[in-house]
Amino acid sequence: MTEEEKNRQDPEVACYCERPELKRKETGISYLRQTEYEKLDLYLPEEGEGPFPVLIDVHGGGWFYGSRSSRRMDPVLEGLKRGYAVASVDYTLSGAAKFPTQVYELKAAVRFLREHAKRYLLDPDRIGMWGLSAGANLAMLAAFSAAAGELEDENFGGSSGVSGRIQALVALYGPTDLTISEGCHEASMESLFLGCVPRENRELAKRANPCTYVTKDAPPCFLQYGDADELVVLEHGAVIRDALQRVRTDGDWFEVVHGAGHADALFRTRENTEKIFRFLDGHLKP
Repeated sequence: MTEEEKNRQDPEVACYCERPELKRKETGISYLRQTEYEKLDLYLPEEGEGPFPVLIDVHGGGWFYGSRSSRRMDPVLEGLKRGYAVASVDYTLSGAAKFPTQVYELKAAVRFLREHAKRYLLDPDRIGMWGLSAGANLAMLAAFSAAAGELEDENFGGSSGVSGRIQALVALYGPTDLTISEGCHEASMESLFLGCVPRENRELAKRANPCTYVTKDAPPCFLQYGDADELVVLEHGAVIRDALQRVRTDGDWFEVVHGAGHADALFRTRENTEKIFRFLDGHLKP
């Protein structure tokens, strides 16, 4: 990794957080055994025996860095106070594997949690996913492709008979069409993720675009983008909004957060977190 790449790493995304204040948890659970990255941490509400609806946290980091249970997932952990279990998932970073490995892994994590729901006190029929930035791209890809029956691989449990579908999706400032970025080059985040410059392989870039897999069966979506974001420009949000609106007219939430840059604190205010949980409660609570 170059010095420039290291300097681009946000410590709130890059660093694992032990969270000793959370007592009811199991960490380092292997949901697959193909790479060292395929682990998750599971946190349960302090009270109750479930079954608890589940929120799966998918970290950002440009696909090339980031950690499960990072400080950036604090808003997701608010779900513990609201009766949700929270699973924070690692996926193989782009320096070790290219797209679509990470999408296969997220769906494998969903299947693992569903298959072991009784053991972990989870509700297998109420699973949501909450992704940020590159994690939002992966969350959208996993959610939409699972609903469409696309991007499946038997090596990742794609024919296990256990569904990889989720029931609600939160995706904040997530890239969609990777050919939008003007500055893509061989060392760009997008190119490292795909293994090529997106504009030089538009067919592969299309496969990595969540819009490709949007159907009316996609889970309800809560999508937000910042209009001051210079990394994931607003056009990324417009194309996924339009794709969803072509197949259905309700059930989704799309919002532009005015004045918000990339990964802005405006996405993590108490008011915005409350808004997100109102959406999730509407789809994951009885």
